[in-house]
Amino acid sequence: MLISSIFSPSDCTPQALADFEQLVIEGGAVDPQGLAQRIRQASHLLFLRTIDGQLVGVGALKHPRPAYRHRVFMAARATVPAERYPVELGWVVVAKSHQGQQLSTRIVGELLTFAKNKNIFATTRADERIMSFASDYGFEINGKPYPSGRGYDLVLYLHNAY
Repeated sequence: MLISSIFSPSDCTPQALADFEQLVIEGGAVDPQGLAQRIRQASHLLFLRTIDGQLVGVGALKHPRPAYRHRVFMAARATVPAERYPVELGWVVVAKSHQGQQLSTRIVGELLTFAKNKNIFATTRADERIMSFASDYGFEINGKPYPSGRGYDLVLYLHNAY
C-alpha cells in the first residue's frame, strides 16, 4: 500500500525537501543546479511513500518564471502563447524499484486536483512510455519535439482548464 501526501514546500521538513530533491536527481532528467531552490518555489509537492515511509514517487505543480515558460514554448514552436499556461506539472519521478505500476499516472491525477480551472503545461522526453497516460487527463502535444540539451528531445504537453 502506498500513501500520498501533498504539501506546500513551506510546510515540508528540510529532510522531506532533501528526499524529494534526491529522487528527482535520481530520475536523471533535471539539471541539479539550483534544484533545491526551485523545489522550494513550487506550489505543491506530492510525496508517494510506502507504509514504512520509503519515498517511492514525487511530483510537483510549479509556477515557473515567465522567461522560462517563453523559452519552452518558443523551443517547442508552440501554437499558443505561453501566458495562457501559468502552471507547470513536473518532477514526476518514480523510484526504479516501483516503476511499471502506473504510479506516474496516480501522481499526475492527484496533482491535477490542485490545479482546477488552470491551464497547465508539462515537458517530458519524446518517448511514448513517458506520457502514455497523457490523453487520460486531457494533455495534448503542442508544437514539435526540441533538444533538451541533455542528449534527448523534449515534447511540450498542454492541459486546458475545464
